[in-house]
Amino acid sequence: MLIALIALIAPACTQPRSQRCREICKREADCVDQTGNKIAFDEKECVAACGVLESDVADNVAKVVRHAECVSRKQACTDVLECP
Repeated sequence: MLIALIALIAPACTQPRSQRCREICKREADCVDQTGNKIAFDEKECVAACGVLESDVADNVAKVVRHAECVSRKQACTDVLECP
């Protein structure tokens, strides 16, 4: 019975990883590496945080969309890392 309960609850605890978040965070991680920037950047933490914002209120979803658009528009990594 306990195993069945865990099997039902476990999927609800995991946040689905959105393609948009994976793409944004991958690009930012690549740019951090390419520029030799000394900022601490963890791609997995980025994806997790982005996913939480995407599943939150509409205002936060809009911020994720604006950030994604900025990252995809910018060509130079220095510009990507300055996206709000």
